[in-house]
Amino acid sequence: MKKIIAVVFPDLDDKVIRIELDDSLAPKTFKAIFENLPIEVNINRWGDELYTDRTMISVGLEDSAKIEVNKLDVAYWPEGKALCLFFGPTPISKNGMILVYSAVNIVGRIIDSDKNETLSQIKDGAKVIIRSLA
Repeated sequence: MKKIIAVVFPDLDDKVIRIELDDSLAPKTFKAIFENLPIEVNINRWGDELYTDRTMISVGLEDSAKIEVNKLDVAYWPEGKALCLFFGPTPISKNGMILVYSAVNIVGRIIDSDKNETLSQIKDGAKVIIRSLA
């Protein structure tokens, strides 16, 4: 099953990034995200990765966990209890591979690929609201 959620950036005039979550990628994580929506938290930047402060989501690594992700992947980072949006390389990426700090559960993709400019404007500590789209 696939569902669309919205990531709203109040500091950027309520700009919205839509994400398609897919339960076939990490089913426990998918379920935990929806059980905790809406999420209001600050977001941080690490290269071209945005990750939230700690959330109430609490899931361990799933069998499909990875340390290499693709551009526009959305993941949950169990170590930091954070949601992550990847729109380019992280500081440890190399040879064209987008590498993460430690393993993550991939849960979906950013479907507004034209929003890279919006994502690149986000600063550390910006507020974000993650909510379901009805």
